[in-house]
Amino acid sequence: MSEEKRQFFGTDGVRGVANRHPMTPEFVMRLGQAAAVVLGGKSSAGDRPRAIIGRDTRASGEMLEAALVAGLNSVGVDAVLVGVMPTPAVAYLTARHGANFGVVVSASHNPFKDNGIKFVHGDGNKLNDKTEVAIERIVLGQGGDLPRPEGRDIGRTTLFQGAIEQYVEHAVASMGGVRLDGMRVALDNAHGAAYLTSTLALQQLGADVQVFHSEPDGFNINEACGCTHAHEIERLVKQSKAHAGMAHDGDADRILLCDEEASALDGDELMAVAAEAMLRKGTLKESTLAVTVMSNFGLDELVNNLGGRVIRTGVGDRYVLEQMRSRGLNLGGEQSGHIIFGDWATTGDGLVAGLQLLRIMKETGEPLSQLRKCLKRFPQSARNLHVRSKPPIGELVEACKIIKETEKKLGDYGRVLLRYSGTESLIRLLIEGRDVEYLEAQADKIASSILAQIG
Repeated sequence: MSEEKRQFFGTDGVRGVANRHPMTPEFVMRLGQAAAVVLGGKSSAGDRPRAIIGRDTRASGEMLEAALVAGLNSVGVDAVLVGVMPTPAVAYLTARHGANFGVVVSASHNPFKDNGIKFVHGDGNKLNDKTEVAIERIVLGQGGDLPRPEGRDIGRTTLFQGAIEQYVEHAVASMGGVRLDGMRVALDNAHGAAYLTSTLALQQLGADVQVFHSEPDGFNINEACGCTHAHEIERLVKQSKAHAGMAHDGDADRILLCDEEASALDGDELMAVAAEAMLRKGTLKESTLAVTVMSNFGLDELVNNLGGRVIRTGVGDRYVLEQMRSRGLNLGGEQSGHIIFGDWATTGDGLVAGLQLLRIMKETGEPLSQLRKCLKRFPQSARNLHVRSKPPIGELVEACKIIKETEKKLGDYGRVLLRYSGTESLIRLLIEGRDVEYLEAQADKIASSILAQIG
């Protein structure tokens, strides 16, 4: 990662309360101009750079999209609008149609009042830290004057026709001809960007789709639904007597699956099921699974026993993706549900990931409740603590003292992770080991010391 600290970009783009800095139209227009300079290349008459732009269903998305378009057009970039579209769909369409870059207006799983901007390169891959720093320098006025094209060189804006159909066709193709006839699926679209695409894909594959939370009004995105509310998909599976449940977040780059017994699976369990199936079929490239430091050690045990290995990265699916690209891997992800099937996606794709797990159910004839048993987890204790400031972790003196004692006690059979959220005013604590009572007690001690200092 870059040594230069990013001021606006977090783990997944720039995010904040809509119409409050930095998510104001003025800032977003400037951000669009800066991104165009870094990602779009030089424009010339008749050969302007193009950016594909999608958004989720938040009411503020219309305002911020307009500001973004104004910024792009003003520096000579054509904006191609796909409308409400999942983040992975924008990445796919950007690469498929040879755009210079793609932009998504979304705050993912955050409440409706928040919004954000995230970018992908022309190949559909997320930006690295160095590129984000370069964009920020221009935003801050450190990159010289912005281009000011005139006349025919000013960017134009067009609407993309058939974007939904193209992405759905791509997702269906990822099934390799396997159909879902006879399978009842409860689908929670979180009133978000997938409210059309995931429903259509499952229907085309022959599934009996029971659709819920799929009536966005601009304000109900993620409200008591979606993949951050596991209890809801569990309730819906039970209610509809489904063979499986699928829940997305607001921009559908994440997936939460629920088994037929109405018990949700997290990202680690999904990766375990996929890794085992792919290792047995010989389709897991380099026999390697890429995960973040947050994933359970049980994954290492499973994959190692099957002759593969697990590599770990920093938190954020883009760091997983960087390792996947550099090593030529085709499976990775996060405990949070960002699952990347690299043969079909350049980023976390909730629909493609969900379909691949349903495919494994069809091919093995096993329900999710049975498939998930392959992962034998190490116990974990986690805390998400709201904080008023984010000083360096090393300045949390009392917490660091307790962590050091805990790590010494755990030895080779556990770990302690403490990090700030890149998108919210939270600090995240995770302790993993074999003694649940000890983990809980130490987590409470560390949490109390943190809250006493910055809570």
